[in-house]
Amino acid sequence: MRKIAVFSLIIFIFLLISCNNTEKSIITGADYGGTILEVDDDSIVIGTHPDDMSLAASYEGPFEVVIDDNTEFTGDISNLEQLKEQFSEDKKLFASIWAKEKVKYNDFNNQVLSKINIEK
Repeated sequence: MRKIAVFSLIIFIFLLISCNNTEKSIITGADYGGTILEVDDDSIVIGTHPDDMSLAASYEGPFEVVIDDNTEFTGDISNLEQLKEQFSEDKKLFASIWAKEKVKYNDFNNQVLSKINIEK
């Protein structure tokens, strides 16, 4: 009886491990998510990368969001300088973002990020 229980437990653990979802997705509670398509001095463009439709963005079309000094970085990238160094169009970085209220008078007239989580 004990052998059956141990065997069942091993099978159950194996099934849990093999069913691990490796597809990147938006973190619960984030306002938007998508692949980083472009990195500028104080903004990023996110959307769906044309080579990988499995990483679908959570909205239509790419759009630009502003990163300021108060934007919190979490995940694999810890600051804007590191993002600039590691970004390339060949390498896909997936971002979940939390936006502050829309600021009407910044240079881009876009949303400013309060938090960004980047996965390599």
